[in-house]
Amino acid sequence: MLLDAVKSLPTAIPALKSIATAASKGVFSYEDPGDLATQKRVMVQQVLRTLHNITQGHATFLVAVEKEIPNNFKLVLEHLDADVRRQQWRMPTVVVPPFENTDQECYFDGWRPGVVPLPFKIDPGVAGAKISAAADRRRKVGRDFKQHLFSQLLEGQTYEDDLVAKDLGKLAINDHKGILSGKIALIQVDGNSFGRIRSAVCDTDTKRTAFDDAIQKDCRNVFLSDVLKRARTDHDFRVMDDGKEALRIELLLWGGDEFTLIVPAWKGLEVLENFYRIAARLKFSDERYGDVPMTHRAAVIFCHHNAPILQIRRLANILLGMTRRNISDRFEAAFALDPALTGLTEEDRDRPHGWLSNPKYCNAARYLVLESFDMLRGSLEQFLERYYRMDDTSGMLLYANDMSKLRTNIQIIRAAVPKGRVVEIAKAISQGYGARKSELCKRLRESVALDKRDAVLAAIDILTKDNDAGWYLLADLWDFAEEWKA
Repeated sequence: MLLDAVKSLPTAIPALKSIATAASKGVFSYEDPGDLATQKRVMVQQVLRTLHNITQGHATFLVAVEKEIPNNFKLVLEHLDADVRRQQWRMPTVVVPPFENTDQECYFDGWRPGVVPLPFKIDPGVAGAKISAAADRRRKVGRDFKQHLFSQLLEGQTYEDDLVAKDLGKLAINDHKGILSGKIALIQVDGNSFGRIRSAVCDTDTKRTAFDDAIQKDCRNVFLSDVLKRARTDHDFRVMDDGKEALRIELLLWGGDEFTLIVPAWKGLEVLENFYRIAARLKFSDERYGDVPMTHRAAVIFCHHNAPILQIRRLANILLGMTRRNISDRFEAAFALDPALTGLTEEDRDRPHGWLSNPKYCNAARYLVLESFDMLRGSLEQFLERYYRMDDTSGMLLYANDMSKLRTNIQIIRAAVPKGRVVEIAKAISQGYGARKSELCKRLRESVALDKRDAVLAAIDILTKDNDAGWYLLADLWDFAEEWKA
């Protein structure tokens, strides 16, 4: 809804010319011979009024206006950002609701007045629940909006008939998927240092538009089109919902440098690999820096569809932060280990490292398999240390360059080795039983049929040689990789 509101401004106010728009942010230009003080007063109020009408007053917006500075577009952006931040400090980030007679808070957000009876059942233990006017508005608009989201994002008639599952239960439940039925994969992707790169290379409004087009039109929209194309032709991506065929996809966030997507658990790894296949060629050409590779980090959380989605998204954000640190540390270590990097000068190292601008080392993801939300006690990092008994879990990074090999190797192993043997080895590692781990590994290798042994042992060595984290990765992703397609 926010993305739609921002993108619709030039239609509502024809004087505005779009330079760049993100999930809830936009940069526009317009011509006005009047003095700056008048422009600020008139244009700011016009934009705020338009956004208020589009969202019916259920969202807050800040608007700043600055006069063009010839040949210094970056300084104009800095002035705009400073003005917006100053305003942020002086007002609440949410619309404060009016006082209303009520006997409870909103069931969803926990603090706005609950004034509208919840129009559907949550569970047998909840009766008489109410939601706020804002939550009611989002629900009514959101259900209709998401059915037309793809045609709006991709600006084409092709996608108008694409319906999506009405809730995560419909999206995730499939009786033919065994233990994966009812589970989802939440995929959150963010650009690595896109803000730094944007600040360095976008010194004109034309470059800023081209930069955002490279991300959105040449990468993100291509990926989204690919997902929809696959979903339409893959019965595992479709479900009957109220008598109509719908797609098992939920788009929670789209625009700017990041996006959040939910698919069935059995499609998570496939979708992630396809995103990185498309994003691998993302770059921005600049006369000073040449072709600048642009990379992404991702977090994938496998969990039950009725897990608290706000908490799952919070965990995904934390996991993204861990992923960025892991990528940066391992990339820095690669400068001393990779022959292709060891000969670089300090200057040639600093920029790619600061921008995480190396497709081989900086396109990477981390995952979390959350069987129960109750598993988490304390911070996510503390949980991972307890669960894996490892000080350093960065060896569990899924590098984009290696994902096709990872898919092939896991499936080779799955076809010849019982899952229980892999789980036993991972358990021995977590308990610190080195001798037992060695014995179990020996038994596993000896148990593989002779006609498959060479291929299976090679696959195991690629994943686990000098890398105990590989056994965890193999055990964790075993079930999710069963239907992982290229």
